[in-house]
Amino acid sequence: MAWDAATMSSNTMVSSDVYSDLLSFTFDGPKPYNRNQPLFIDAEDPSRSFTAAQFRQLVRTLIAGLKAHNVKTGDCVLLHLGNSILYPALFFSIIGAGGVYMGSNPRSAPQELDHIISLAEPKVILTTRDALPTVLDVSANRGIHPAQVCVLDDRAIDHCAQLFLWHELGFSTVSQFFAMSGKDSQHSNFANLLCYGESDWLKFNDPVVAKATPAAMFSTSGTGGLPKAAILSHYAIVAQHRAIYYDVPHPVSRLMALPMFHLFGALWTHLFPVRYGHPLFVLPRFETKEFLAAVHRYQISETYLVPAIIHSLNQSTVPVSDYLSSLRYVGVAGAPIDGASMQHFRTLINPAGYACQIWGMTEVGVIFQTRYGQQGDPGSIGTVLAGYEVSLVDADGNILGDDCPGELYVRGAGLLNAYKGRSDALEPNGWFRTGDLAYVKNGQYYIVGRTKELIKVRGWQVAPAELESVLLQLPGISDAAVIGVNKDGMGEVPRAFVVRSRDPAVSRLSAEQVYNYARQHLASYKALDGGVVFVEEIPRTASGKIQRFRLSQMNSYREMVASLLARFEGDSAAAAAAARRELPAASVAGRVAV
Repeated sequence: MAWDAATMSSNTMVSSDVYSDLLSFTFDGPKPYNRNQPLFIDAEDPSRSFTAAQFRQLVRTLIAGLKAHNVKTGDCVLLHLGNSILYPALFFSIIGAGGVYMGSNPRSAPQELDHIISLAEPKVILTTRDALPTVLDVSANRGIHPAQVCVLDDRAIDHCAQLFLWHELGFSTVSQFFAMSGKDSQHSNFANLLCYGESDWLKFNDPVVAKATPAAMFSTSGTGGLPKAAILSHYAIVAQHRAIYYDVPHPVSRLMALPMFHLFGALWTHLFPVRYGHPLFVLPRFETKEFLAAVHRYQISETYLVPAIIHSLNQSTVPVSDYLSSLRYVGVAGAPIDGASMQHFRTLINPAGYACQIWGMTEVGVIFQTRYGQQGDPGSIGTVLAGYEVSLVDADGNILGDDCPGELYVRGAGLLNAYKGRSDALEPNGWFRTGDLAYVKNGQYYIVGRTKELIKVRGWQVAPAELESVLLQLPGISDAAVIGVNKDGMGEVPRAFVVRSRDPAVSRLSAEQVYNYARQHLASYKALDGGVVFVEEIPRTASGKIQRFRLSQMNSYREMVASLLARFEGDSAAAAAAARRELPAASVAGRVAV
């Protein structure tokens, strides 16, 4: 492939601290701030918080505890946990001990957790009391001893408070206290990690070491199959952070409701509070009532959401704008979203605020963004960030110009080193092939869809994301997804899976109404000739991406049921009725909640 630098959008990034280890980069930040102000705050109970000074002490204590639990350089530690103010401390302590962090969804089904453990090969697993039985069962099958499993129970935050208090009073019996508190029959307790004093973190400032030393593995979304483990070096994580940081003309406080085990959430969770003193309020998960209350109560200035949440807030019967007036910036990513929905959401936040799309991937960090103060098209993912190069390439390997959709290739400092156990992550010369179709116009980039998800209708290429964005504009639809199916005599055609709104004020839609609405707003070859299927939910990843392979499984199940009914009842009407029947949530094969 002939890469012509003149056709690429590029920026450069040079700094003296890009080759530092991750913890030195984070804790030795450039801006002084009050180290005794609350920094990580539990949004449900703000009396539970860590100051910068406490957080640093806790990380050093946990580093010593992990080393005492035999975590050595290069060992993976798996956090099978949900959001909490403890999560960032564990993230940094794992990396500071020389280990490699990996996170997983604590709501994972056993087979999903088994796959993650097979990728991580963890030396230690930290999990909750609720998830413990599943973790012990699955990890035992992988040869992991129960002593390698550590539980964060309801008293974990209290143990931290006790640690800080005893440290201030100069007590020397703290190790014995936590050793007694952490006793358990088989597995260990979080208190066990607090028994070994403090230890400094792994330090270096060398380009070769920074680029070669793994800091974290993040599991990919798995929208088209089993997730992979993307290995990010200290250098890559620092580079990703430097790409997304910029100054704003107002005090920053963030609210995090996205999962911290996903890179999108992690990017805004770990480094910003410690390096710059930006308070971070933490919710265990997104729930509309709690989210709105937290934004209003703490006058949050910045948060990050996925499109499914934006659609939910847009359709809410609650006066959302009364709660969101403090928001100055909302970054939206994780899945495609249409400009109309973004434009509507902008009316719900501060009049001087910005709600903008961001584009990134687990493997590369954030590549595109419209920032606070930039007048970007709400349908655009923004402009290229510093430190990255991008190119749009057609199926024959030709580089494309403006207004020509092509596959997005990216290159830059924030890219993964590799997928664990694989050698197929990067193309020659360091390019990463994203699989996303995009085009550029006046420097703004727009996502069309995924190359593998395009539906070929009589020679035309149809992007499911476009159809989904149209369907979501129809009152009465709370969620939608589209896949291609083969129909006798027509070849491949679009089929829509639709979740009806539960709002009693909205009339219950019929399949014919949905079909006609799409037909009125789309070209004829984009018609939903594969039919409309009503379901209870759309299977999505934690970042909001549609899991189309699970939709395909659900569709196969539906076709099988219809075929069996037609065969044994001999009634085509019964088969047609089965095809229209709502499927239970269980048939979605394990929904992963945001």
